[in-house]
Amino acid sequence: MKRIWGIISLIVCLNLAAKSQFTDSIQSIIDRDTSSVIREVFSHPDYYRLKILLSEISIDSKGFKHQTSWSFRDTAKEYFYPASLVKIPLALTTLQFINEKKVFSNDLSDFLIDSSSNVNERSLNDDYLLMLSASDNNAFNRLYNMVGCKYININLMKKGYLNTYLIHRFEQGGVQYHQTALPVQVVSAKTCETLYSHSSDSIYSIIQHDIKDSLVGIAYYQNDSLIPKPKSFRYHNYVDIKDIHDMMVSLKYPYLSNHRSFNITDSQRGAIIRHLGTSPLHPNTVEYSDTSVFHSNFLRFTLFGQDKKVYYPNIEYFNKSAMAYGFLADCSYLYDPENRVEFFLTIYMYVNKDEILNDNKYDYDTIGVPFMKRLGEIIYSGIKKNKTIAQ
Repeated sequence: MKRIWGIISLIVCLNLAAKSQFTDSIQSIIDRDTSSVIREVFSHPDYYRLKILLSEISIDSKGFKHQTSWSFRDTAKEYFYPASLVKIPLALTTLQFINEKKVFSNDLSDFLIDSSSNVNERSLNDDYLLMLSASDNNAFNRLYNMVGCKYININLMKKGYLNTYLIHRFEQGGVQYHQTALPVQVVSAKTCETLYSHSSDSIYSIIQHDIKDSLVGIAYYQNDSLIPKPKSFRYHNYVDIKDIHDMMVSLKYPYLSNHRSFNITDSQRGAIIRHLGTSPLHPNTVEYSDTSVFHSNFLRFTLFGQDKKVYYPNIEYFNKSAMAYGFLADCSYLYDPENRVEFFLTIYMYVNKDEILNDNKYDYDTIGVPFMKRLGEIIYSGIKKNKTIAQ
């Protein structure tokens, strides 16, 4: 009997040894990579405020999807300016708002009139498409006004996203101004009747995120003047990496989300995914018609690095990236059915060596984007080879 158990133990040990030879962890793959940008950033993760969250998607024997996650330097109390990442929670909240009002056209053909915006009138569909695919700031501001700061933040709290705050437009103005929904009107494209409107709608009381360390840099430009002190982001937007990552997961697989679902339909989730995977090039919109700038990889940092020549014909990919004040982020999804590779990857980092904000001298092209491109390559090829690396 002892001999039988000994043989069984030997077989198990051999199997485990064989498995260890063919299975790499993400950390071991990163440690072996020889690219200078990977070594530079991982050698100074605090300096670059680096945060990474990876979720691999696998299928069990019954066909159910599961996620296995790995994180690097998840410091929840370190401020990170989310820039355009706020367009994901606004996109989700806007659709829920529209569904609850029950007065809007299903195809979003109705026109949103906002006299405070640089774009006075545009269809909801165009605002929605441009906000997600081209990261249009006017579109964000207009939808932010329609839905309102009050509704947005109360709804996020109800869903359990307690570390996400949308309290600032992409424009100048004081705290009270940013947290007030300005007057808007929504008009039917078919009948020209007013479907929805509201006057100026202020928040109950001023909202601020609870990240105490929100002073960034050593100086910043305001208009043409250099202000010799750190810039405060106390009343700016904030999106925790876990929140935005979970929102992206919820678009594809709502049942894998760790939060309450937004009250939107499967077709609406599909529309968001399509817009996030759509080229930012829009020939009918003057500001996005330059093919030399707005190519298909323009806003794709992870894996693509905004390189026009990089092409992966057999994968499904969508993402939302962000770039402002030296902060750089990308939240992406990749699915390669042929090689059975599927994952969500979110990267946060800060690349501003001179620590001066608004001087347009950031290290996006030399450090940030190359790092994201290379890290995406490492993870994609690592999973393709090993089938799992989130260990």
